[in-house]
Amino acid sequence: FIKNAYEINRRIVIAMRLLGIGLQGIRKFCAFMELPRPVFQSVYDSIIDHICTATKIVSDNSMSNAAIEEKRISAEKREKNGITVSGDGSWRKRGFSFLFGFVSLIGWDTDKIIDVVVKSKYCKACEYWKKKEDTEEYSEWLESHANECQANHDGSAGKMEVDAAIEMFQRSEKLHDVKPYKNITVTKKECVDHVQKRMGTHLRNLKKRTKGLGGKGKLTGKLIDELSIYFRLAIRRNCQSVEKMKIAIWATLFHKLSTDDNPQHDDCPTGEDSWCSWQKAKSLGTLDTYTHKPPMSDEIFNAIKPIYEQLTTDDLLTRCIGGYTQNSNENFNSTVWSMAPKTMNSGKKIVDIATNIALCIFNDGLMSILYIFETMKMKIGLNSYQLCTEVDEKRVQKAERSLSDGAKQARIDLKTGRKEKEDEEMELEGQLYGAGIAD
Repeated sequence: FIKNAYEINRRIVIAMRLLGIGLQGIRKFCAFMELPRPVFQSVYDSIIDHICTATKIVSDNSMSNAAIEEKRISAEKREKNGITVSGDGSWRKRGFSFLFGFVSLIGWDTDKIIDVVVKSKYCKACEYWKKKEDTEEYSEWLESHANECQANHDGSAGKMEVDAAIEMFQRSEKLHDVKPYKNITVTKKECVDHVQKRMGTHLRNLKKRTKGLGGKGKLTGKLIDELSIYFRLAIRRNCQSVEKMKIAIWATLFHKLSTDDNPQHDDCPTGEDSWCSWQKAKSLGTLDTYTHKPPMSDEIFNAIKPIYEQLTTDDLLTRCIGGYTQNSNENFNSTVWSMAPKTMNSGKKIVDIATNIALCIFNDGLMSILYIFETMKMKIGLNSYQLCTEVDEKRVQKAERSLSDGAKQARIDLKTGRKEKEDEEMELEGQLYGAGIAD
């Protein structure tokens, strides 16, 4: 019996929080399972405080270990300027307009979180007491509330990411003995996948606003996906040189323009292992039997050329040097919001718990949940241990399979096939849904 709650009550609360379910969800579950009502709001709040404290302890330890590992690998690589991290923010609501958000820093070598900050613009207690602002009672409450206030951010929601990043860098020396950069010019790096999305977005928007550009044999969804993927691969494969990136990007476009009468593969990579089928055939001596696929039309080329010029500037490609991505941060973001769903209202403390638990799972696997149980002085049974072991093993196996070239190509082929089918159906049926369709 800890924190006014029996273990069974603490266990169901944390188990449901892992599923993103709060008190009302627990009540429904118990009711339909013909179980008695678990806890009242006051006890639930007490348990949440206990869970928040326990998850904070375990997550802090996980981040500390991750930072030590990151520093060790960085030292082995003889990095002189500390460690390399990727940072990303996520908000409770699309459009950066909500009251809660968090920002994470992930070590580039370990892919583990070394720091995270949850930001909040809202405190329920402050909102309640605001109407009593001019009373003595309010003044007394305010003195005791300062350390408990859930609001820790002033300004716009978009500024949360900036403030959190500054906060984490400022405390990096204290937490992890990693000094923030001194006398070093900081240059923003672009996520290569985000740049790819930018290309896809520009092409899709062009197709929408230019009548007659879409349709069979023109700027189809499949072609847009192909061009976007080629664009990203050109950057990733040549990420150490702006000039090489630029040449490779334009090579992919002229590759699509090539015909048997006018092959334009001069800048495509040569050799038997080249992604360019023409260069591959040339190295194998089979050009006599080689036939080009139907080329991109000059109309499409002239329409999309300005987009390529816009996205191959020296300024943008310089920020792509290194081929960095924020995939790990985005995976972490989705893990957090699965335990604090965006569709359900909750306060900062719930986001704190979700962030702490997600961090532990992200860094150390589901087995870390058992450390949280241990910190909460709850028994660790055989079933929970076996589940954590099994899930972690399958997680590793799935990750290894997904990284294989065959799996990557299968995902690309599946997506391309679906897009091609969608284009065919759209061509056959015409546009049946969309903004302004009845105008």
